[in-house]
Amino acid sequence: MRLIQTMSKSWHRPAALLLIMGALAGCATQQLHSDGQRQIKEGHVAEGLANMREAMRQDPGNLPYKLDYINRLDEETKKLIRQGDEQRSAGDTKEARNSYLEALQLDGSNERARRGVSDIDMDVRHRDILAEAEKMYAAGKLDMARERTMVVILENPSNPNAQLLLRKVNTEIDSQHRAKEALTASQSVMKKPVTLQFRDANLRMVFEALSRTTGLNVIFDRDVRPDLKTTIFVHEGSVEDTVNLILLQNQLEKKVLNVNTMFIYPATAAKQKEYQELKVRTFHISNGDAKYILTVLKSVLKIKDALVDERTNTLVLRDTPEALDVAAKVIAAHDLADAEVMLEVEVLEISRDRLTDLGISWPNSATISTPTGAAGALTLGALGDLTRGQLQVTPFSLGIGFKLQDTDANLLASPRIRVRDHEKAKILIGDKVPIITNTVTPVQTGASVVTGSIQYIDVGIKLEAEPHVYPEGEVGIKLNLEVSNIVKEISGPSGSLAYQIGTRSASTSLRLRDGETQVLGGLISDSDRNAAAKVPGLGQLPIIGRLFSEHNGDHTKTEIVLSITPRIVRAQGIAEDTMRDVWSGTETTIHSGQFRLDPISSVSGTSSGVSSNMPRADAAPAPVPAAAIMPPAAPVAVSAPTVPPVTPAILNGVAPSAPAPSATQPQGVGTVVNPAPSDGAYPSAPMSAPPAPVPESAKPPMDESALLSPDNAPAAAPVAATAAMPAAAPVAEMPAAAIAAAPASAAPVVVAAAIPAVAADTANKNAQSASPAVSLAPMAGASANTSNGSANISNGRPQITWGKLENVRAGDQFKVTLNAASFDGVHSLPVYIRYDPRVLSFVSASPGEVSSRVGVSNIDPVINDAAGRINMTLDASAGKFFAGSGALMSLTFAAKTSSKQTQVDMQLAQLGIAGGSALRNISRPQPLMLKIEP
Repeated sequence: MRLIQTMSKSWHRPAALLLIMGALAGCATQQLHSDGQRQIKEGHVAEGLANMREAMRQDPGNLPYKLDYINRLDEETKKLIRQGDEQRSAGDTKEARNSYLEALQLDGSNERARRGVSDIDMDVRHRDILAEAEKMYAAGKLDMARERTMVVILENPSNPNAQLLLRKVNTEIDSQHRAKEALTASQSVMKKPVTLQFRDANLRMVFEALSRTTGLNVIFDRDVRPDLKTTIFVHEGSVEDTVNLILLQNQLEKKVLNVNTMFIYPATAAKQKEYQELKVRTFHISNGDAKYILTVLKSVLKIKDALVDERTNTLVLRDTPEALDVAAKVIAAHDLADAEVMLEVEVLEISRDRLTDLGISWPNSATISTPTGAAGALTLGALGDLTRGQLQVTPFSLGIGFKLQDTDANLLASPRIRVRDHEKAKILIGDKVPIITNTVTPVQTGASVVTGSIQYIDVGIKLEAEPHVYPEGEVGIKLNLEVSNIVKEISGPSGSLAYQIGTRSASTSLRLRDGETQVLGGLISDSDRNAAAKVPGLGQLPIIGRLFSEHNGDHTKTEIVLSITPRIVRAQGIAEDTMRDVWSGTETTIHSGQFRLDPISSVSGTSSGVSSNMPRADAAPAPVPAAAIMPPAAPVAVSAPTVPPVTPAILNGVAPSAPAPSATQPQGVGTVVNPAPSDGAYPSAPMSAPPAPVPESAKPPMDESALLSPDNAPAAAPVAATAAMPAAAPVAEMPAAAIAAAPASAAPVVVAAAIPAVAADTANKNAQSASPAVSLAPMAGASANTSNGSANISNGRPQITWGKLENVRAGDQFKVTLNAASFDGVHSLPVYIRYDPRVLSFVSASPGEVSSRVGVSNIDPVINDAAGRINMTLDASAGKFFAGSGALMSLTFAAKTSSKQTQVDMQLAQLGIAGGSALRNISRPQPLMLKIEP
C-alpha cells in the first residue's frame, strides 16, 4: 500500500509540470495569434501574417487559427491586387508592379498576382509598339501601322489605345480606298456619255466603234458568236448602261478588268461558273434570328452557298458581289432591334369575411340505456322490474355562442417587369402548394410497396402578358389572369392529401397607348352561408325561439382589381427606305441596281423634243470640220490619201495607226462625232485636249439647214468626208498650241446610225476592218475657253461653285458655302448632297443672299446621316425667281474624326424655269475635297 502511494506521488509531479508547460505553450500561441491580428490592423501586414502563420504551425490542430490565417491572407492579397489593378488602369505601371510584387511576397502561389506582373510587362511592351505604330500612321505608312497595331490587339484585345489607333488606321485606309475608287471611277470610260444609232449592226462592229471613240477595250470569249447583231438608239447614255443594254439583248455577260477594259462572254451557266467571281462575306446578326434570315435569303435571293453559326448568330454567305450587296440590304432590313416594354402592373385583392355564431346550443339527442344482466343479457321480465334509478342517460351539455368575427384583407402587389416584343412575361403572386401522391404497388411475396411523390401547384394570382409594339407607338397586350385559392383539403386513401382549388380566370386582348392605364375589375366572388340548429317546436317560435336555437353565418366577398400600364422602353425598329425597297435584278441575274438607260447629263429636252445640246438659233456654232455638219448622203468611195479618217485619238491630239476605211462600208457603220463638252457638269478623268478650230481658210461654206439633231436626221447612208474638204487642212496637222488651248472636259461621244442596203455577207466580211468615220459636231453654245479650271457658262446658263474653306480640325464644326452665278428666271432648285458619314456629320443648312431675296427663309432638308445623304429643294416664293450671283446657301458640318482626304459632292436635278418653259443646263461643281486635321 505504501509502495502504491509512493508511485502515485511520483506521477503527480511530471503531470503537473506537463500541464504547466502546455498552459504556457497555449498562452504563447494565443499571444502570437493575437499579436498577428493586431499588427495587421496597424498596417504591418507581412509581420502580422508571419505571426499568425507561426501560431498555426505551433498549434496545427487549432482550426480557428487556420481559418483566421487563410481569411486574412486572402483578404490582404485581394486588397493589394485590387490596388494594383487600379494603378494599372491609371497608367502608373511602376506602383502597380510594386503592388503585385507585395501580393506575391504574401502569397507566392497567387496566380492573379503573377498574371498582374506579366500584364505590366506586356503593357510596357505594347506602349512601345503603339508609339511606333503612331509614328508610322503619322508618316502615312498605314499598312505597317495596322500590322504593328494588330500585334497588340492579338495579345490584348481590350487595350483601349490599340483599339482607338486601329479604328483611326482602318478609317484612313477606308478613306483612301474610297478616294482611290472614286478617282478610278472618275477616270473610267464607262461613265462617259455616248450617243449610238445602229440598226441591225454587227455586234463586234458596234464595240469596235465604241472602242475607237471612247477608248474602251473589249475582249471577247471564244464562244461569243461572230454573227450577233444589235439594234440600238441611245442619246447621251453612259457607256456602262449602253453596254449593259447591248449585252442583255444578246444574252451576254461582262467582267470588268480595269477602268477601260472588259471581258465579254455568253451568259450561260457553264460560262458564269467559269468567269463569275464569287465573294465570301460574314454577317454578324445582332438582333434577328440567323436561321430565319438564312431561310429568307435562300427563298428570295437564291443564295448559292450559305452557313449559319447558331452559337454566334452569324451568317456566312458566298455569292457574287452584287448578290451579297442585295443580301446585305435584306439582312439590314430584318436585323432590327426588338421593341421592349415596361409593364407596370398593380394587383389589388379585397377580401371581406364575416363569421357569426349566436344562440344556445342544445343537445341534439339523448340516449337512455338499461343495465345488463349477469350474463350480459336483459330479459323482458327484468325490464319490467327496472326502476327510474336503474335507467342510464347520456350526459346533457348546453353551449351558449356569442361569436361575431369580421375579417378584412387587402392584398396589393405592384410588380414592374420589362419584356421584349412578342415574348411572354409571367407573374405569380401566391404559393406553390405541395400535393403528396402515394402509389401502392402490390408484391406477391410480402407487403405492398408504397411509393410517394410530391407535385406542386400554383395557388394565388398568376398573370401572363404578351405585348406587341406597333409602329404608331401603341402596345397590344394579350392578358391571361388567373386567381386561385384553396377551398378545402381532401384526405385520400393511404394518407394522400388533395386540395379543392377555387379558380377565377380571365383572358383578353387590348391595345393601349404608351403610358395609358387600363383597370380590369369585376373578378368578384361573393358567398353567403347561414346555418341554424333549433329545438323542434320551441326553436320555431317567433321571438323566444332564439333561446332554443343556434345560428351560424359565414359571409365572404372577394374582388380582384388589376391595373396595367405599358411604357415603351425601346420602340419598334423600322428599316430605312433604302433597305425596305431594294432592286434585286432579274430572275436569272442578281444585281443591286435597276437596269436603266438614263441620260448621263442633267440636261432635259425642250418642248419640241430637240436636244438642248444642239445649237440654238442665237448661238453661233464653233468652227468645225465641214464633214461633221454636212447632210447625210449616199456612200461614196473615198480613198485614204484624199481624206484621212479622223478618229477620236486624232481628235485628242494623238494619231494612232488605224486601218483606213474601205470604199464600201458595211451595214451599220455610222459616223462618230465628238460634240463639245456640255459645261463641265460631268466630272471624269482628264483627257487629251480636243483639236483647235479649223482655220477659216480651210472651212467650206456651211449650210445652216444641216444642223440637225441625230434624232431628226434622215435615215440614210453613212456620212462621209467629201472632196470639198481641202486636203491641206487635215486635223492631224493642227498646231500643238491650238490643241493645248482647247478644253479638256470629257465630251459625249455620238455614233450616228447609217442603214445602207448592203448584203449580209459583205457586212460580216468587212466588219472587222471597217472603222467609222469621225468628225466634230458643232459646239452647243459652250465657250472653248476656261477660267480657273472650270468651263465658262455662256448664254446665261446657271452655275454653282463651292466657296473657299479654311482648315478643319476633328471635333470642330465648319461651314461651306454654295455660290450661284448667272441665275435668271429659276424658280425651283433641287439639290442632292453626299458625304462620308464616318468622317462628317451634317448639322444644318441656311439660305444665302440669293435665296433670301426670293423669300427662302429656312431650309428643311431630308437628312439620312447614317448613309451620308441630304435632299433639299429651294423654292422661290410666288412671283419671284432666283436671279443674279452670290451665296446660294451655307451647309454646316461637324468633323467626327481626322482624315487626310474626304469629299462633299453635290448633284443637281433640273432647274424649274419661269413660265414652264424649257429646262436648261446647269454646271455643278467638282466634289469639295477636304482634309480634316487631327
